[in-house]
Amino acid sequence: QAEDGIRDCLLSRGLGDVYKRQLYFLSLGLCIPVLPKVIASTVNDDGAAVITSKSARVAGDVEGVDKLLTFLFVGALGACSDGVGRKPLIALSALGYATTVLVQARATKVAHFFAADAIDGLTSCMNAVCAAFVADATSNDSGAARAAALGVFQGLSVGGAFIVGFPMAAILSKGGKYRKPMYLAASLQLLNAFLALFVTPESAPASKGIKWDEANPISSLGQLDLFKASTPLKKTAIAFSLVWLGNLALNACFVPYVDAKFGWGPQQSGPLLVVVGLMLAVVPKLVVPRLGVVGAANFGCLVYALGFICAALAPTGPRYVAAIVVCGFGAVAVPALTSIVAGAADRNSKGAVLGGLQTLQELASAAGYPLYGRLLARGLDGDTGVPVGAPYFAAAAFLVLGALQARRL
Repeated sequence: QAEDGIRDCLLSRGLGDVYKRQLYFLSLGLCIPVLPKVIASTVNDDGAAVITSKSARVAGDVEGVDKLLTFLFVGALGACSDGVGRKPLIALSALGYATTVLVQARATKVAHFFAADAIDGLTSCMNAVCAAFVADATSNDSGAARAAALGVFQGLSVGGAFIVGFPMAAILSKGGKYRKPMYLAASLQLLNAFLALFVTPESAPASKGIKWDEANPISSLGQLDLFKASTPLKKTAIAFSLVWLGNLALNACFVPYVDAKFGWGPQQSGPLLVVVGLMLAVVPKLVVPRLGVVGAANFGCLVYALGFICAALAPTGPRYVAAIVVCGFGAVAVPALTSIVAGAADRNSKGAVLGGLQTLQELASAAGYPLYGRLLARGLDGDTGVPVGAPYFAAAAFLVLGALQARRL
């Protein structure tokens, strides 16, 4: 049984946002297992869909461009959602991602991947605006209830979509047809845009307009008090950035890592990601009410770091699976810290503040994806002395720093 705030979020106004974000992550779930293969088949001289140091480096750089552009524009898009409503911005993000996936699916040159991710970076605001939607629906709840709502929201959208998306990608890509799931992903985003515009109710409160003087990345970061003396919001934002840097290692390296080390394709890696998705749906609801948002953040950082160290050292597939399960418990730190930030924003500026949080998140991602891509590439070279698990060791270091920062909250 959900608490009142969570029930209000998920069963009334917030329910529409769950299915929009779930469709978004369903498309991501269809693309994540196969995109490294598509990039590899384009980058490698022989056209083989085999993860190499060259393809790992290109994948990291392409994603870095995406995140850099998102950093520059997501704050403005979040601020726009406070002025014109959440629905138009969600539709824009869905259409932008549909275009991105279509360009990737048709790519024949490396430049095509950079162009595709540029489109995504210029229109990407789904996470920030959807989080603002949930925050709208739980604005009168306690921090723990809001964190649990965000956790349930994350679990239902991310976990639920991955439970469907990864297995579907595995089925559709059989026989080396790695681009096939991407066409379905693009179609789902066209449907997502339609639902956002014509079906879902608006959640944003009435606004006097868009604060254009705040719609830039510097002002967006300023929403988090990053340019002020020490404040609780600034401390939380710094902790979130460190946690997000650590979290990126799983996003950036999971598929190429298991392909290179264990020979796992979408058919083998998909079930493990389904398990992670289920954990995202369950763990926040179990942990946050018992430990509180600050306690959950501390717990999550340390457990996440432990999971990454175990993943880097795992010599076999089963031990790697166990390590990723540990990481799944640690991921509770993300909704916990997001809840603290959301609770610090007033009702008329939640979109701007959470847009600022995604701006910070994307700045960290713009640095993190190329970093992890290069660490993995050096590990795959074999003669550099860098272990293949180097990205996971780096992630653990960021998370330990995040735990130290979270202790100050």
